[in-house]
Amino acid sequence: MSTDAVAEIKARLDILDVVGDHVSLHRSGTQHIGLCPFHAEKTPSFSVSQQRQAFYCHGCHEGGDIFTFVQKIEGVDFSRALELLAERAGVELERSPRAAARGAGRRRSLELNDRAARYYEYVLWSLPAGEPGRRLLAERAVDPALARRFRVGFAPAGGPAGSALVRYLTGKGGALPAEVADAGLASRGRDLFRNRVVFPIADERGQVIGFGGRALGDAPPKYLNTPETGVYHKSIALFGLDQARQALRERRQAVVVEGYFDVLAAHAAGVDGVVASSGTVLTRDQVRILARHADQVVLCFDGDAAGRRAAGTAVDLCAAEKLPARIAVMPAGFKDPDEMVRSDPPAFAALIGGAAPEWRVLVEWAIGDAGADVDERRAAAERVVDVLVRIPEATTRDLYVQEAARRLELAAPALAADVAKARAPGTRGPVRLSAPPPPPAAGIEALGAGLEEGDVGHPPPSWEELLAAFAVQRPALARVLVDEMGLDLDELASPAVRRLLEAALAVPPGSELFVDGLGPGDRRLAAQLQTRDVPELGPDPLVLERAMADCVQRVRGADRRGRYRRDIRDILAGPDPDRDENVAARHRRLLEEERNPPG
Repeated sequence: MSTDAVAEIKARLDILDVVGDHVSLHRSGTQHIGLCPFHAEKTPSFSVSQQRQAFYCHGCHEGGDIFTFVQKIEGVDFSRALELLAERAGVELERSPRAAARGAGRRRSLELNDRAARYYEYVLWSLPAGEPGRRLLAERAVDPALARRFRVGFAPAGGPAGSALVRYLTGKGGALPAEVADAGLASRGRDLFRNRVVFPIADERGQVIGFGGRALGDAPPKYLNTPETGVYHKSIALFGLDQARQALRERRQAVVVEGYFDVLAAHAAGVDGVVASSGTVLTRDQVRILARHADQVVLCFDGDAAGRRAAGTAVDLCAAEKLPARIAVMPAGFKDPDEMVRSDPPAFAALIGGAAPEWRVLVEWAIGDAGADVDERRAAAERVVDVLVRIPEATTRDLYVQEAARRLELAAPALAADVAKARAPGTRGPVRLSAPPPPPAAGIEALGAGLEEGDVGHPPPSWEELLAAFAVQRPALARVLVDEMGLDLDELASPAVRRLLEAALAVPPGSELFVDGLGPGDRRLAAQLQTRDVPELGPDPLVLERAMADCVQRVRGADRRGRYRRDIRDILAGPDPDRDENVAARHRRLLEEERNPPG
C-alpha cells in the first residue's frame, strides 16, 4: 500500500460524496445522518462526519473511513477499494515500475521543494542578496515573525546564468538538473524564480508542493507560480491551508482571499482561518477541500470588477457543494485586504465578522444604482434574474425574488415567472460526481493488517474513552499525553484504548490516523470516536489541557485501586499469618483512595 496514494485520495475525495452515492443523508447538527446500508432499520442510526471524514452506525457498530466504507458497500478487499477510489480521485497507484518511478519522483520533488524553501529563507534573512526582499516586506508592513512562520523567502537574481538555486541543489543537494526541473524549480537550466519574494505553498500536512513568487516593483509577470508538477496542481492547492487548519477546526469557518499578501495581512489582523487560491480563480476541487474543514466560507476578494466576478463564480461553486457562503465587500478606498489591514486591522476583522449572505450581496450588486428610469430598472431586473436562477433552494430563491421585486418596484409574481422561465431548461451548476461502476461480485476478505482482529471487548472507562477520542481526532495529542503528562500506557485498563494510543503515537507529524489499518474491533471504536463531538477540543487550550490532565489522573487512580484489589485477593489466597491485618490495611488504603483520589 502506498501511503502517498492514500493521503492524496483522502485529500481529493470527500466521504460525503462517496457515501452519498449509496445513502440519502441529511444534516443533523455537525453530522450527516441516514439509514444504515449495512443492516435493516427504519430509524436512522448511521452518521457521517465530514470534519473527521469518518462514518459510524450506532445500530450495527460498523464504522471507519472512506476506504472502509467502499470495502463494505462493494464487498471488496482493501486493494480493490484503493483502486476504485484512486480511479475516482484521478490518483495513479504505484503498481507498475513506471508508476513506482513516478511515485519516487513525487517524493524527490517534495524533498527538493523543502530544500529550496530553506535556501530562499536563508537568502532573505541572512544574505545581502536578500535585502530587496526584506525591503519589500517592510514596505508592505509584514512583521518578520509572521513572514518566518509562513517560510517566506527571496529568490536572488542567480548571477549571469540565473541559476543560483540550480547550482545549490545540484551541488550541495546532490540533485540532477532534470530532478530540479521536474520539481518546477528550473527551466532550461535557469532558476524559475529570480529576483522575487517567494511564498512556499504547502499541502494540508505542511509539505511544500510549490511556490508563488512576487516580482520586485512592477516587473512582469507580477506573480509567477510553480507550473503543474507531480506534486503541485494549482486547481487543488490552497495557500495558507496548513497554517489555517487549527482555526478551521475550532471555528469551522474559512475566509478565502485572492493573494499571498492578503493571507499574511489577515493573520496580522487576527483572522487566521484564511486561505488563498494560489494564483487562480477558486475551483470546484478547492471548494470541496474547504467543505471538509469548514461549515461556512467568507469570500473576501478585491473590490474591483474582476473581484466581483470571482466572487460570483465562487458562490456558484459553493452552492454546488452545499457549502454556505458569505461575502465581505471591500469598502470604498481599499483595493484589497492587505491594503485595508495596513490602514486599520480591527476594521478588517469587523468586516469579516459582518459579512453578508452570498445571495443578498449578489442581488444587491445586480440591482446596482437603478433608479426610477424604466430602462435602468429593466436592465437591473435582467441582471437580477441571472442571479436568482442560480439559487438552488426554492425557499431562499423565493425570499430574494420578493426582496428584488420590492426594490425594483415590480410585481413579485412577474419576476418569479421570469425566473421560472429561465430555470426551465434545467438547474444551473455543475453536476455532482457519480460513483465508479461497481466491481465484479467478490467476497469480503479478511484484513491482513491491523493491531487487533478481535472485537473491542468491554467498554472502556469514560476517562479512557475520552483519551482515545483525543488521540483519534488529533493524533499529535498522544505524544503530549505520554511525553509531557507522563501517561503510562500500561496503566490503561482497556486494551483497545491502549492500541489506539499506540497507533496514534506512530502517526507522522501533521498526518491523520489511518483507521482502515486497524483491526475490526479497534476500527469500530476509532470510527465511533471520530464521529463523536468532543467539546474539550474547542478553541480554549486550557480546557483541553485540564481535561487531559484529569483523565491521566483518573487512569493512575484506577490503576492504583486495581493493584490494591489484586493485593487483597493475593493475601486472601495465600498462607500469610498476618493476613487479617494486611487485608485491613489494604482495605483502608483502598477506601481512602476512593474517598479522596489524588489530584
